[in-house]
Amino acid sequence: MSKLLHMWNFFIPYKLKHFIDLITQPGLTFSFSSESGFRGLVTGKPVPVIYARGGEYGKAESSAMDFQKPYLELLLGFIGFQDIRSILIEPTLVDQETKNQILSAAKKQAIAIAGR
Repeated sequence: MSKLLHMWNFFIPYKLKHFIDLITQPGLTFSFSSESGFRGLVTGKPVPVIYARGGEYGKAESSAMDFQKPYLELLLGFIGFQDIRSILIEPTLVDQETKNQILSAAKKQAIAIAGR
């Protein structure tokens, strides 16, 4: 599972949220018991996730507005993924030369992740 996630209003696109709501179901992607609580059922695989953002949300002063990456990592962990491999492409609202440098660095990171 690999998906380029464009940030929409500090969150994920509504169609992706809808898809997540459809698949995050007991017996499908997680289980619950009174003895052990919640347990993710999607296990044993890494999950690469590529985030694309117009702004730079990895900095302390703007990280509070990032509901995209924390939500997705929480959800992926909840359904069982333990090896989440994130690539941030940010900021994209910059001049073309800077954007090319950012994309080049992201491609190198993606190649390194794919090699693992």
